[in-house]
Amino acid sequence: MDHAIWRRRLAIILDRDWTEPLPIYTYLIEHDEGLYLVDSGESSRTAIPGWLPWWHPFFQLSVDIHVAPDDEIGPRLRSMGIDPTKDLRHLIMSHLHHDHADGLSHFEGADIVVSEENWGVSHGFRGTLAGALPHDWPSWFAPNRIAFTGPPAGPFAHTYPVTEDGKIFCVPTPGHMPGHMSVVVRNDSTTYFLAGDATYDADLLEKRIVDGISGNLAVSLHTLDSIAAFGRGEPTVLLPAHDPFAEQRLAERITLSE
Repeated sequence: MDHAIWRRRLAIILDRDWTEPLPIYTYLIEHDEGLYLVDSGESSRTAIPGWLPWWHPFFQLSVDIHVAPDDEIGPRLRSMGIDPTKDLRHLIMSHLHHDHADGLSHFEGADIVVSEENWGVSHGFRGTLAGALPHDWPSWFAPNRIAFTGPPAGPFAHTYPVTEDGKIFCVPTPGHMPGHMSVVVRNDSTTYFLAGDATYDADLLEKRIVDGISGNLAVSLHTLDSIAAFGRGEPTVLLPAHDPFAEQRLAERITLSE
């Protein structure tokens, strides 16, 4: 990792200006073949002393998370009449950073999918240093680890088909973390690009601004350019995990070209 990357990460830790509160979204997809959930969200247990590593400067200085127990994904699904352990066809993990994977405890027995590469970099001290919390994963957690061997889609040379009809598939969007992937959902008129943390919002995508966590600027820029090119090829609603305007874009079907 070059010096520029370390300077960017140090700047995150030293910066005392905070954003407005940001959401941590998961996305539930209804399809003829079943229900699919993207990411498991954060846990209220982040407030418990020791849940976040005391020695990790990012967690101690740059993270301030407030998730109520009833706002965890398990209770939210159950309030909709959905049993997270039985009723999902797949739980698809964009990546295993803490705010996307701390909710895994709600999904024992569910079929969970993560990319092979992201699984490989999320373990042990290396994984914790990168922002995952493998020591907090449930003991039963053994996801299906996938590779991208499916047909191309726009600028993405390979995909991972999720549904048999090809309307839901994963694409590789590395940069924020190695092995990060996004989920594409197509219907008859609109395509939805569930971006995880490939970009934080549409404005940053348009301006080609890479998040400070990224360990490889060139890879991140290539991912941003690929998402933008995909949006030029078909009407695409961008739905990142932490964009406060994602709900409005989803409700109004505001596409990247608008």
